Amino acid sequence: KNGFKVLLIEAHKYIGGCASYYKRKNFLFDVGATTFSGVSEFQPVGKLISELGIKAKLKKLEIGMIIIQDGKEINRYADKNLWIQEISTHFLEAGISAFWEKVYQLNDMSWDFISKNSFLPPRSVKDFLQLIRFHNFAKVSMLPNLFLSVENNLESFKIRDSKFKNFIDEQLLISTQSVSTLAPMLTGSMGLAYPSETYYPYGGMFKFGEQILEKFLSLGGEIFLSEKIISIKQSEKNYQLESMSGKMYSSKGVISNIPIWNMPEITEGKIQKYFSSYAKKYSNAPGAFVLNFAVEGKLNLKSAYYQVHMKSSIPFCDAKAVFVSFSLEDDFEKAPSGFHTVTVSTHTNPKHWIGKSKEMYSEQKKIVTNFIMENLKSSLPFLDGKTISYLQAGTPKTYEFYTGRKNGFVGGIPHSIKNNLLLLPPNQTPFKNFYMVGDSVFPGQGTPAVILSALNTVNRILQK
Repeated sequence: KNGFKVLLIEAHKYIGGCASYYKRKNFLFDVGATTFSGVSEFQPVGKLISELGIKAKLKKLEIGMIIIQDGKEINRYADKNLWIQEISTHFLEAGISAFWEKVYQLNDMSWDFISKNSFLPPRSVKDFLQLIRFHNFAKVSMLPNLFLSVENNLESFKIRDSKFKNFIDEQLLISTQSVSTLAPMLTGSMGLAYPSETYYPYGGMFKFGEQILEKFLSLGGEIFLSEKIISIKQSEKNYQLESMSGKMYSSKGVISNIPIWNMPEITEGKIQKYFSSYAKKYSNAPGAFVLNFAVEGKLNLKSAYYQVHMKSSIPFCDAKAVFVSFSLEDDFEKAPSGFHTVTVSTHTNPKHWIGKSKEMYSEQKKIVTNFIMENLKSSLPFLDGKTISYLQAGTPKTYEFYTGRKNGFVGGIPHSIKNNLLLLPPNQTPFKNFYMVGDSVFPGQGTPAVILSALNTVNRILQK
């Protein structure tokens, strides 16, 4: 749009990666992300929609998620006051309302701060000078929360209910890949406030990507599909890229959304050393166990999204809860009338799945699938007795095979005080005209963060 000549090289036959889809007859399943947030005008998705003039078919949910814990339904209202009233009726400690007020305050301040500062994370004297500009002084009060955990804040509000802490941990795992003992309060607040802006994308997550692609092509952009890059080399004046098909490309600059863990395999010299360092530093990334299936019958859903807390840990996984996404009954692009598609996901360590024998791998998939389905039917009675078809399970090994992501790492880098937001791999690398976007670099996982990394990169390029 700003006059650059741009070629998009995509390894798959569809765009989207972990926000793409696959089909089984008349049923469409998202392969990863299932929900939108950050759509307000000052947040990344809203900014992109405005900038490109896209009319995305999104539905804001007044109940962003329904959480099932100990057999009780907790409605995660989009409205702040309704939510604080709701959570306060389920957990009775006095400091809970004040805690959530702080969550919302920090969330608003954080979005305002990062949306106005495209040079984050700072990597030069110029960037640090930008940080202390006058309009940032008001945000200084939030910075200590980069080094104080969510648990520290719970204690400061005298909240000691172990069930509430478990509740918070499972919310954080969805949005920050972390838990209250490790997650900084600053980014933790953004994760905890995430369901306040929950939007359902009609037709699947990839529809939004298709709209962006249409705009890209209309502006003169080019795209090559099913063209996997296997080598990036830097010369004096440009970069030489080689694809698996043997084609060679020459470019003045590169913007890569290949995860940092894959970059050492396709680079060399100083560039390879740079990415190897980050890949080693953040080697403890998460994976996902996912179930997809179709269900027949009217479900009378109160929300498209549910989180189900279980009484015990899920075998071979690192959580006690699953996130469940249902297609809405009027979304006929995802399922025919009278049916719903369902995606169930939870966290797992790739080490549980990578390198296992074929027999052990299959047995583990069966164990986890049966455990989750049994718990779902007992926790969501509207599923019990319904006809379920096309039930398929995916593991980190599945993601590695289909998306190419090393070890099946999905969801980016877990947030922690030790490796806080400002220490994540930056969008601008030390190499001339070489940039990184996606969930493994600043500011991390989730649709708003991935879009923000791209917007920040565009701004850096335009400011040169």
